[in-house]
Amino acid sequence: MNFAHTVRAVGAPVASALLAGALLMGCSDDPTETDVSPASGIAGQIGQISIRDLFVLGGEGGATIQKGGSAPVYMTLVNSPGEVETLGPSDAPDPNAGTDALTSVSSPQATSVKIIGGPVSLPAGQNVRIGPAAKIVLRGLKQPLNSGDFVAVTLRFKRSGSGSLNAPIQAREGDLQSYSPAP
Repeated sequence: MNFAHTVRAVGAPVASALLAGALLMGCSDDPTETDVSPASGIAGQIGQISIRDLFVLGGEGGATIQKGGSAPVYMTLVNSPGEVETLGPSDAPDPNAGTDALTSVSSPQATSVKIIGGPVSLPAGQNVRIGPAAKIVLRGLKQPLNSGDFVAVTLRFKRSGSGSLNAPIQAREGDLQSYSPAP
């Protein structure tokens, strides 16, 4: 038996066992227990922007946010341009090379969405965390928001275009107590 055959013969079952173990590590005896950490949000990609841990903050202790109310949106954005043009039109270094910006957010669930303080600058290669202070707020909710449901959120970027993701609604409890409710 050669080395490559041995690696395939032993590696596949070991990899399967490791994968099964990793999947089971998050399980608990309580099937109603929920993970309320920001890592419970969803991830996605719009152009060169990676979206991580996107979620909408629900009511205190899982309370419903009523129709007409407001709810903040939290996430981490990472701008990873493929190629960064470093020279401007005059062959001088361009200080904005590779930067992008979150210019607007919308949701069919809200009559409006406010980015407090204006567009969010996204320097190339940097993580930009939106939270724990409320910066993006869904206003004038068209129907109640319940923890565990999802809300469609469309993000628009200056250079990367736009895209929609379904963000989970997380109860404001546990690790999320430090996150601000909508102002």
